[in-house]
Amino acid sequence: MPSRPLNLSKTCRQVRRHEGLGERTRKTSENVALDIVRDIVWRGLEAGDRLPLENEMLALYKVSRSSLREALRLLEVQGLIVIRPGPGGGPTVGEAHPRTLARTMTLYLHMQNATYDELLTAWCVTDPVLAELAAGNENREAVEKALLPFVDPAADTDMPRMGDLFHDTVADLAANRVLALSHQSVGYIVESHLLEVVSNIDIEDDVAREHRQIAKAIMAGNKKKARKLMEEHVTHVGNHFREYWPTKVGESIELR
Repeated sequence: MPSRPLNLSKTCRQVRRHEGLGERTRKTSENVALDIVRDIVWRGLEAGDRLPLENEMLALYKVSRSSLREALRLLEVQGLIVIRPGPGGGPTVGEAHPRTLARTMTLYLHMQNATYDELLTAWCVTDPVLAELAAGNENREAVEKALLPFVDPAADTDMPRMGDLFHDTVADLAANRVLALSHQSVGYIVESHLLEVVSNIDIEDDVAREHRQIAKAIMAGNKKKARKLMEEHVTHVGNHFREYWPTKVGESIELR
């Protein structure tokens, strides 16, 4: 673990001032949560690395115990830290996973009365972008290695699992963390709210074949074809859900 001292309180205050947020009313716990995340990034910590214990954090951030605990709860809910109870426990670094962002996103979508039809349309727009970017990834060796399992027909023994993994792999190969995180979050809502409750038996072979075609286009570096094939694929799956459960698409996205 990096040995660089965890002491960025002054720097973080300066950052907040430059952000133009110095006069904005913000809870102390929110400021501390931001400082903790900045410290994690500054130190180059990774998932599973230990964070200072509570007493150390109290001295470091110079806040009340209640504000610190609220800050830690905020980060824990977002999955950015993990708090292990008992002896030898304490806070450790979590992971900025799109699945967690997806859960938070459902709150906003529900408040907006966004429908599942809108969600499917968004998915049909976003995943083709990732496929196009993946095809343009200059690290061709990494692209070949990551997608080879999807080109091999023997890899289709567990279609639902391979399906999820395929879309995650394409997002990672897009090499744009902003787009990958936001677009994967949309995909996870589609997966957990819709696709997991719909029988895909009728289209399993089609999905496996479409994945292979998309993978080959990405491996060949054909951006236009990769985007077109992905658009056709997600539209196919989306329309399958609309036909399977026509009354659901007009409903507001549920909280999960």
